[in-house]
Amino acid sequence: MAQPQPSQPQIRAVPPQMQQRQGPPPPDPVIQAAIDAQYVPVDLDLADGGVIRCNKHKQVVCQECNADYLRLTMLSTILTANPNLHVPPPPNVQNKNLSMQVNKVKEEGNVAFKAGNNQQALVLYTNALRLAMQRTPWESHKLMQEELSAILSNRSAVFEKFQDYINALSDADMVVAIRRDWVKGHSRRAKALKGLGKIDEALDAVETGLAFETENKEMLDFRKELVNLKNSLVTST
Repeated sequence: MAQPQPSQPQIRAVPPQMQQRQGPPPPDPVIQAAIDAQYVPVDLDLADGGVIRCNKHKQVVCQECNADYLRLTMLSTILTANPNLHVPPPPNVQNKNLSMQVNKVKEEGNVAFKAGNNQQALVLYTNALRLAMQRTPWESHKLMQEELSAILSNRSAVFEKFQDYINALSDADMVVAIRRDWVKGHSRRAKALKGLGKIDEALDAVETGLAFETENKEMLDFRKELVNLKNSLVTST
């Protein structure tokens, strides 16, 4: 009778993800030398709350040291105030609770504005702006852009109701700077300029807005209004 052959041990391939990871390759000596040559040590002071300052003058922005630690301080203070945040944060993270708060306060402002409660609307829009500005630097830029532009546009409309055209223009300018292709910002800017008596500049603002939306009825109608106003002023003089 034939004797059973002993089973041969099977050799299994180790999955790539289980293979021991190799360390990073050594840096190129030429590149490393160039980096070392450009390295300049910075004497920093870390104050309470994560504030980063120049060590010599204790300033966040120091002209004498030619140093500006404002952005670094913003990030540092956020991380210091939120020790449970993961570092680095996941990509495209969004604070949904903050989004709900911003939208809630903004909508309350809209309700107040439609009801003619302009002072209350002004307070609510300002509070919504403060909330929106609390977003961390790694959240979606587009989300913050849309939130801020909408709230600033609404607050500009409130300032216009108060005939505070300087602040109305200031908010409208920020809307255009944040979201240049949004015609509403140019509309707010044109109305504020009209209130300041700057008809030619208001017309320029309308034309800029129409460059993004050539068939926008509100802007086309407002352009006619401004042209008529300009002609009447010329006739009266």
